[in-house]
Amino acid sequence: MKKRTIKRQVCIVMAFLLMLSMSACGTKTVDPVEITIIHGWGSTETDHVRMRSIYSDFEKENPDVKIHLVSMPTTDEVVSKVEDMLTVGEVPDVVFTAGVGQKSIYEFMVEQDLAVDFMPYMEADEAFMDNVAPGNINYWETEDGKLYTISDVLLLCGGYWYNEDIFRAAGITQIPATWDEFYDAYTKIASWAQAQGNEIEVMRILDEGCLYLMDQMLAGMDGKTAESISNNRMEIHADEFTQCLSSLQEIYDHSSGEAMDYSYRDATSLFNEGKTAMYINGVWGASMISDDLNVKYATFPTYDGASMSSASACLGYVVGNSKEEEKVDASIRFVKYMMSKEVQERILIETEQVPANPNISVEDYRLSMPRFYQAVSTVQSAEKQIETPENLWDGEKSQIFKNHIMEVLTGKMKSEDFVKLLQ
Repeated sequence: MKKRTIKRQVCIVMAFLLMLSMSACGTKTVDPVEITIIHGWGSTETDHVRMRSIYSDFEKENPDVKIHLVSMPTTDEVVSKVEDMLTVGEVPDVVFTAGVGQKSIYEFMVEQDLAVDFMPYMEADEAFMDNVAPGNINYWETEDGKLYTISDVLLLCGGYWYNEDIFRAAGITQIPATWDEFYDAYTKIASWAQAQGNEIEVMRILDEGCLYLMDQMLAGMDGKTAESISNNRMEIHADEFTQCLSSLQEIYDHSSGEAMDYSYRDATSLFNEGKTAMYINGVWGASMISDDLNVKYATFPTYDGASMSSASACLGYVVGNSKEEEKVDASIRFVKYMMSKEVQERILIETEQVPANPNISVEDYRLSMPRFYQAVSTVQSAEKQIETPENLWDGEKSQIFKNHIMEVLTGKMKSEDFVKLLQ
């Protein structure tokens, strides 16, 4: 009797194991959807590292999606990478353009039906729609009601950071409102520095800073260029452009030594070391400036003294139309994640960029982020706002400007030849 019982128990166990084996054979393991995200947050700066961390954390909330980050050091390299992919027929899943590549990749992808229209997804998801900046929709929505790009931040610029201690020591008691006052201010700084023998310069002007300055000058003139800027585009009118080049030349001659070999990192270091009084950058520069400095943000002057700044929702994320539904859906979920209130607050706090989500108020961070708040409020309270260079300029012309403006200012290229190149 005992042997029969043991034999029966063995049979039951064997049958149970067989059932488990059959069940396991019938279960199909679902692999996560893999998407590639190409972006320009690939350097070692703190904000770059933190943005990569925000990207990676998407997987924690979406375990069924695996992301592969292609981290390029600069946005120009992002454009080159995507151009190479498109040339051989590869469609990227997600590209973060950071305001560049409108002609070379964005318009090509839209025209070739290689970019996904966000609008149907936004119309089907009210929360998604509410998280996208109205300015993003107003500027980038096509005539037939489609939207192919969403930015997770707003670019606020059109000014410079200044060292209050240097301004005060040089006898500047009021922020220059007109260009004449601006010229007077940098003359005072230069004279004071020479008298003190401290070798402090007014500022280091780089190619991108020149672009900001030119936009401000041209927009403040009463002419055809100003009219085109008010219509969100940059037209080159030789007489007006040449006049502003002369003003830019005067600023350059009195501001610093030759800056042909300087990068924005060099300009940032000089300002952080207290060797320059001004530092041209947007409000996002707050995170790059030393906490030991007493600095504030000011908008560039104008001819009539009325304040003017630049603010834009530039080219942001573009989702590739790979024709693979799972990949497209996962990519859309990633963009939704980036626009969510929780992630947008992380972008604000961790990288000191202006979140695009209209449901987040920078005012709430007035006390915890005073330097950043002062810069944002200065730009937003300007009497007039124009688009940033990324939205105003044709990408090719912008690159021509940046490639040759320092040659013009250092006398290696004639201004008339420069204007002809741009035209």
